[in-house]
Amino acid sequence: MSETRVVDVTPDSFKQYMDDHRDEEYLLVDVREPQEYERSHIPGAQLFPLGQLESRLKNLPSHRDIIFACRSGVRSRVAAHMAVEKMDTHRAIYNLDGGILAWQGHTVKDFPRVKLLALEAGVQQTLLAAMDLEKGAWNIYRHIQSHFSASSLSRIIDYLSMAEMAHAEALYAVWQEGEIDPPGFEDLFSGLTGDILEGGMPLAEAIRGLESSTIPRDLAIYELALDIEFTAYDLYRSAAETASEPVLKTLFLHISEGEKQHMNSVVNALDTSFL
Repeated sequence: MSETRVVDVTPDSFKQYMDDHRDEEYLLVDVREPQEYERSHIPGAQLFPLGQLESRLKNLPSHRDIIFACRSGVRSRVAAHMAVEKMDTHRAIYNLDGGILAWQGHTVKDFPRVKLLALEAGVQQTLLAAMDLEKGAWNIYRHIQSHFSASSLSRIIDYLSMAEMAHAEALYAVWQEGEIDPPGFEDLFSGLTGDILEGGMPLAEAIRGLESSTIPRDLAIYELALDIEFTAYDLYRSAAETASEPVLKTLFLHISEGEKQHMNSVVNALDTSFL
């Protein structure tokens, strides 16, 4: 077991873990909302809604393994990484991959986590690839703004849309310094396709998922935004660690901090009245 990183565990593996361990050795934490928890939850799970988790991390036992769970694994993944980052001491931290849905036998499709920033292609191509990913996130937020404007999350979506544009501009500012006759930012940005999101999710697939979702629309938007911002944070943080060019390392660290702030803003934006 690792004490320094989050370990994803499948429902079958966790069921075996439960058989092999005494109750006092671990704590199962459900980070959904109270209404969701009341409808159904894994026996023994303790409720710590994601929006309250940071203030309650001190109440989690450092001498027990902690397994985080939610509906689909999106919120619990964020919760697990928050715990690793914020808790001074802990044993193993797990995320229940696929969440309650997978626990109940439903198939949860995992969007591909691909290598999206072509670091080996050089600074200019890497910056263009990053701008295209920002365009993808901007595209999905713009789609939500235009098609689901009545959402209780409209304010945070507006904020995220502007934030993606700001990150693209920061990337452009460095990119243009390496070009002889660069186009203006608006011309370049409008020409980017933005058909892939930071986590490797195709834009068209994200849109189809929202429009065909069987859960409350605002919850679907919330989980999508949380997934986008977490994967962007994880992508840029990892890229900063592996980039050999100092300019990329500095820029990606800056952007990863911004993505973490966006993620935290989404965590606290959920209006539970629709659940």
